[in-house]
Amino acid sequence: MTGYDIKKHVETSLSAVTTVSYGTLYPTLHKLLREEAVEVQEVPQKNRPSKKVYHITRKGQNELADWLKTPTAADHLKREFLLKVYFAKDLPANDLRAMVIQRRKEVETLLQTLREEKDKDSNPWHKQVMDYTLSMCMAEIDWLDQLESKLNVA
Repeated sequence: MTGYDIKKHVETSLSAVTTVSYGTLYPTLHKLLREEAVEVQEVPQKNRPSKKVYHITRKGQNELADWLKTPTAADHLKREFLLKVYFAKDLPANDLRAMVIQRRKEVETLLQTLREEKDKDSNPWHKQVMDYTLSMCMAEIDWLDQLESKLNVA
């Protein structure tokens, strides 16, 4: 995949698991290149710069397999929206309601994108992670509905 494709994939299929920015993605890819865990192929494009497509090497596959076998570290999850709700005690109800509506739109968009990605993906383990993310999105929408109904009462 290209760096752009990797970022897009992480933002959709892996959004409940991790995040990535170009500021961390490309340094990581360059580190993996130096370690010979990936290789890059430059694909010429008409009227555009060459596209860099990254492929995992045998060494990279072995390192991935070793990593998969190691015990996992504790999950640390940062949810900025929840942090804002936590500190929203003095925020006017209309402002909080607008935040909830905006967040629901974002989650519904992610839900739709995930459903589309899941339909295209044939890897059963990718689908399992996407099912988890879909469940989390649906639970968040339910919670947002409850929060909004409490705001409408207040």
